[in-house]
Amino acid sequence: MPNRPTLKTIAQIAGLSHVAVSKALRDAPDISGATKERVKKIAEELGYTPNLAARNLYLQRTGAIGMMVPAMGDNTAYDLIFNEVSMAAAEQGYCVMLGSSHRNVELEVRHCRMMVGNQVGALIAAPCTSNVSHIKAACGPTPVIFIGGRVEPEEDYALLCDYHHSGELAVEHLTGLGHRDIALLTYGPENRAVTQKEEGFTLAMERRGLAPRVVRTGHAGDAIHAGADAVELLLGEGRLPTALWCASDYMAIGAIKTLKSHGLSTPGRVSVMGHDDLYADPWPNMGLTTIHTPMGEIGQAAVNLAIALIERHRQFQPRQVFRSTLVVRSSTGPVPGGV
Repeated sequence: MPNRPTLKTIAQIAGLSHVAVSKALRDAPDISGATKERVKKIAEELGYTPNLAARNLYLQRTGAIGMMVPAMGDNTAYDLIFNEVSMAAAEQGYCVMLGSSHRNVELEVRHCRMMVGNQVGALIAAPCTSNVSHIKAACGPTPVIFIGGRVEPEEDYALLCDYHHSGELAVEHLTGLGHRDIALLTYGPENRAVTQKEEGFTLAMERRGLAPRVVRTGHAGDAIHAGADAVELLLGEGRLPTALWCASDYMAIGAIKTLKSHGLSTPGRVSVMGHDDLYADPWPNMGLTTIHTPMGEIGQAAVNLAIALIERHRQFQPRQVFRSTLVVRSSTGPVPGGV
């Protein structure tokens, strides 16, 4: 296999010093346009790619950001937010090292140690529990930016979602359609994101003089089945409400499919809404009313904060809170029969 071309290879062909070649490739102002063009043409012909590790070592900086999530793939919002983080980081010249903990604390610790060992400059973490002491201990002096809603807002670096506000949005929408018998479906394990949704929903219902009903079944790792189990439980008790707000879109999908299997239409018999606004790709015809989480904004803010901490010369906001918005589609409608 031929040796990889280096700056010195280009310098020998161009008759320049390797320092001048480096400056030409970086568009330094003290190199003429003609020289830059000639150097870049030689580099292209040789198939030259910069040695980022060597450059970062010389500059005494890292070119990598770590990201750790509880899971990837079906039943999660993390594919989308990783895509946002990856794109935002690439635009600023950084790569992202991804780890999935599979909702396992021990694996979370292992990923943290490996990423720190590979010299990421900062770590963006969506933890699987609200207790994050093990993550901070494993990362040591490497800054950790927590995203989502599971951690306390007092963390040094936190980009959180206001799930209390989500509860207000859901109740406002459903009561505006005439619903008074409304249940919130959530799942385990208990964490700050789940409890915030429950608290926000409960307070919004009580402010309107309505009795809140919260049903927690199943696990976040299998939200579709959790939604199905919750509906079966309500049917078994003979206490099916006229409207359901589900902790995630995937839970809402499980609820709708189970209602349909019992001959109950949505929204004709039961209005159903979700949270996150992720359903569209796998279920384009479901028309799910939901609460949109601003994944793009959170991903961009996380990258900006990570790079500010790495480069140490940028101003930054260490803590931010993001609010979701209501997206109305066809899975919610007026209370049936004017009940």
